[in-house]
Amino acid sequence: MKKLFFLLAIAACFVSCQETDIYETIKVKNYSLDIPSHLSEVNNLNENASLQYQNAFKELYIIVIDETKTDVRYAMAMNGFGNIYSNDFDGYVKLMSENFNKAIPTTNRSQKDTIINSFNAKIINFNGKVQGYDVFYKMAYVDGVDNYYQIMSWTLLSKKLDHEKAMDKMLHSFRVKNKKKYIKPVVKK
Repeated sequence: MKKLFFLLAIAACFVSCQETDIYETIKVKNYSLDIPSHLSEVNNLNENASLQYQNAFKELYIIVIDETKTDVRYAMAMNGFGNIYSNDFDGYVKLMSENFNKAIPTTNRSQKDTIINSFNAKIINFNGKVQGYDVFYKMAYVDGVDNYYQIMSWTLLSKKLDHEKAMDKMLHSFRVKNKKKYIKPVVKK
């Protein structure tokens, strides 16, 4: 009986030791992101993404879509969105969020304004239903110097507690190479 207890204790320690994620920095174009080393690069999550990683066994996914501000402004003007959305970061986030919500109806949505490595950002958490599966999303929109970035991570809703810390860590690790944006300090009166 003591041997069985000892073996179970060793197995539990082994499993818990494996749960500690090791992160690696992935550099793409002009940005980088830290992701758990158990994720693998793929190319089938989103045709517009410049970064795509997943672990299908653990049900954890992340993509990054980057668009130049010039292209976004031009597309908004050409498609007549200038009357509906402001032609700035807030308008971009609103447009992207509304289009995403049309494709995948969302619930339990929360949004927070924040700073990610000196860039203004908005982090949005929500649940959605995709092909009958309940999914938890954690997205960051980042207002870069020349580009807007969408960083989207997701997992099954049933695995939210398992992955939410890793999702946060990935989003907050986002860095733009050799660029810092000046953030105007808020002066309280």
